[in-house]
Amino acid sequence: MTHFKFTACSLQLLTLAGAAFFAGSASLGAAELTFLDLRLGGGVLSNDYKGASSITVTNNSSNVTTSTNSGEDGRDADQNYRGQLQLVWGFLGPAGGLVVGGGIAANQSRFKNGTQTTEVTTPVVDVLVGYGIAVIPEWHFELTPFAGAGRSYFSVTDSNGSYTSKDWGKYVEYGAKLGTYYTFNQSFQIGLEVPYLVGKFDPEYNHNDNNNTYTVSDSRKNQGFGVLLTVGARF
Repeated sequence: MTHFKFTACSLQLLTLAGAAFFAGSASLGAAELTFLDLRLGGGVLSNDYKGASSITVTNNSSNVTTSTNSGEDGRDADQNYRGQLQLVWGFLGPAGGLVVGGGIAANQSRFKNGTQTTEVTTPVVDVLVGYGIAVIPEWHFELTPFAGAGRSYFSVTDSNGSYTSKDWGKYVEYGAKLGTYYTFNQSFQIGLEVPYLVGKFDPEYNHNDNNNTYTVSDSRKNQGFGVLLTVGARF
């Protein structure tokens, strides 16, 4: 599976392009716009994961226990998706203006390693506050930092074993997104968002491959760019 990654150069280009656009629009004068949008979005997040792992292995026959610790390199996901529903309010003047919103989201990542499959499903609640500017009343841009918290459901299954481990853990995320939205007839809306998201959780779980029992304590950090498409309605 191809990994979805962006480089630091991409972040610099995105920041420069966004800053140049906002500065240029503000200097030329932008459209005035007040809106309340309900948006449904979905897409992909970065597959890049970092974090250390501590593993205790107990042999099922001899009960001999050994422990190992991995480095901070972690293991990247094979898939990482996000779906979200947000309500966003904006009051934009000739030089742009305030954008405030909140919503719920669900992230799902999958890791495959030989016979073992790990799935992480994370419902999360987010708030966002930022800046928006309208090119014309139908078309506007937003740059919004966000933060949220939720719970990660961590499931590990080994096709050679008889044991599936499931665990809920605390999850936090933060970042910023650059989005552009076009609204038809002040009702139906389509949009494109590029978030830079950092998400953290610390799962602990057990699994069994018939020969050994593994007790795992992880520290996971997902960080990078994503791409989401949105559809919505303006009220």
